[in-house]
Amino acid sequence: MNKALKELLRQKKKKELQEREFYNIRSLLGYDWAMFFILLGGRQQGKSYSVTDFFVGQYKKYHTPFYWLRLKPAQCEKLLKNGAEKLVDPDLKRKYKLDLVVTNPHVYQVKKRSKKDANGRTKVLKKELMATVLPISTFYDDKGVGYFDKDYDGWYNIAVDEFQREKNEKNTFDIMYSLVNQLENLVRNTKSKIRIFFLGNTLEEASDVLCSFNFIPEEFGRYKLKKKRCVIDYIEPSEAYKKMRQGSVADILLPQASTFTNQIETDYSLVKRGRLTTPSYIIKFGKTKDAWFTVWDGNTIAKYNGEHKTVISMRPYLDEVFNTKARDQIIQQFDFRGFTFRNLITFKQFQKFVELVKPRK
Repeated sequence: MNKALKELLRQKKKKELQEREFYNIRSLLGYDWAMFFILLGGRQQGKSYSVTDFFVGQYKKYHTPFYWLRLKPAQCEKLLKNGAEKLVDPDLKRKYKLDLVVTNPHVYQVKKRSKKDANGRTKVLKKELMATVLPISTFYDDKGVGYFDKDYDGWYNIAVDEFQREKNEKNTFDIMYSLVNQLENLVRNTKSKIRIFFLGNTLEEASDVLCSFNFIPEEFGRYKLKKKRCVIDYIEPSEAYKKMRQGSVADILLPQASTFTNQIETDYSLVKRGRLTTPSYIIKFGKTKDAWFTVWDGNTIAKYNGEHKTVISMRPYLDEVFNTKARDQIIQQFDFRGFTFRNLITFKQFQKFVELVKPRK
């Protein structure tokens, strides 16, 4: 295919996306090598709807149940109220002819009901599991439940919904540690037939999930991280979507909020692109090297790469000398913008670790 034809097709696709009001995951499903799909888009763009439509369609066609994860128990309870009306939209219930009943944390499709009694009520005689809704913050409660079945040979369809904390929301637990442990409860060592969709509004604060993939999109588009088996859609609001949002409450009162504009406001002033010359010391937030950073030339932070220097431990029990004053000085220097960073992802990862060790007031 020549360059002119490729460009023509690209422009045609772009026009189609701009004219489309809501997002659709159909084109993502062709990446059969991918396990993770990260969808970043403003509210009401159709991310959750499209994933739910696909999951329910898979259940109806293949009887494949799915998992829906949220950060906290209260968020899960809201999804399950009134026959899981917040999990499965009414039009999807009509489309797939669903009759749902809920026994927390499970959602069942009714296969058979009794005849109506004198009060017009019926009893459920037969039902089939369609979905399980779980919080990640309390993963330890689900360790002994037995969600994983070693003899199961079907697909695992999992959604991690609103996986980012809202701006100014309290940081009360490590999202990635809890998420990985909850996924371990569900799939254990399974390596194939897994689709995990992360659904998030793009906030000013980079998410823990993106930091774990060691990649933060800086422009709208689709990014394929083959080594991580991950595809990221950083969704640009279409003209149809902007028109739909125009004049809404949020558009009038908070027009620049990223949950609606889907635009990350990134501060590059702390990113230093120049050459690093002399390592000064090592900062350790944990026992593994992914939580280690090297400070170069007095104030520029880069990921640790085997340097041998004095270590400042940010936590006790890391097989290093822990000094509360030294830890607090690092936090203070970061808060006062006294560090620069090798690149944006290092800044965001360091920021995440600092937030986890900050003394709570």
